Amino acid sequence: MERRLSEIVRAEDEGLALGNFLRRRMGLSKKEISQAKFRENGICVDGRRQKVTAVLRAGQRVDVLLDEGERTSPQLKSSDRELKVLYEDQDVIAVDKPAGLSVHPAGRESLHGDTLANRLAFYLREKGEDCVIRIFGRLDRDTSGVVLAAKNQAAAARLARQREAGTLRKTYLAVCEGIPKEREGEISLSLGPDPKDRRRMRVCPEGRPARTWYQVLNTLRLEGENGEGGGKPCALVCLQLDTGRMHQIRVHMASIGCPLLGDPLYGDARRKEDGQPAPVIGRTALHAAELALCQPFTGEELRIKAPFPKDIARLLSFVVE
Repeated sequence: MERRLSEIVRAEDEGLALGNFLRRRMGLSKKEISQAKFRENGICVDGRRQKVTAVLRAGQRVDVLLDEGERTSPQLKSSDRELKVLYEDQDVIAVDKPAGLSVHPAGRESLHGDTLANRLAFYLREKGEDCVIRIFGRLDRDTSGVVLAAKNQAAAARLARQREAGTLRKTYLAVCEGIPKEREGEISLSLGPDPKDRRRMRVCPEGRPARTWYQVLNTLRLEGENGEGGGKPCALVCLQLDTGRMHQIRVHMASIGCPLLGDPLYGDARRKEDGQPAPVIGRTALHAAELALCQPFTGEELRIKAPFPKDIARLLSFVVE
């Protein structure tokens, strides 16, 4: 969908070239300005199309058309299944992804068409906002929580810059097996693919740099299924990422001897090999709890929260110590 920006020229901007005004006051990139120049009425002053070399006067109104309203791919089928919207405006939408739902179509999901992207497509098409779905921060299939999508290219570009600057940050909550030795700390270990298992990542010096910050919020003991498990010590941890590598939280927590509860790749497999009891949750106990960002155009600070899903909430209610 298209996005129009408007700004009134202030007295201190009198005599400024339009191109400079677009960059300094309206925060547009060179690419955005270049694209707008070639659209009909893409850059206008007081309702008339102008070149970027035009000299501005105080009180004039500058309007810019940033996006032409791209539509979703016709191959992306709509899914009318439940979509929990946490926040929405004309530029962004944040939703609460349930565990067990993929973010993007792949394999069979391309046929039956039920992923988060498919559900977003249905929701936006029903509202008459048929736009490209640009999702920021993919979550693993088993991870629940807040997912952000941009409704237009201009918003997506601004969110990308926020992510690079660290303004756009996601906070995770997880239950890990065992209790970290330090109550809080940073795990800085490079990650790369595991040559023995394509599904897995591993810590390796030649991998890509990765940093995870964690803080222990609470320690607890959980019973296994049917009261079994002997009250295994666990911890509720808060995590933030300085980088976004595949399986980063899961690998980093496993590397300090505290894999996430229910993790089939970095926790459960090892437990089964050791003949230990099954966990009390059927998926990785990881939840994207909060997203902090600035509205791409107004700059308003936003904090979007996703409540604990029932399975993790129930898990925490099993505390026996």
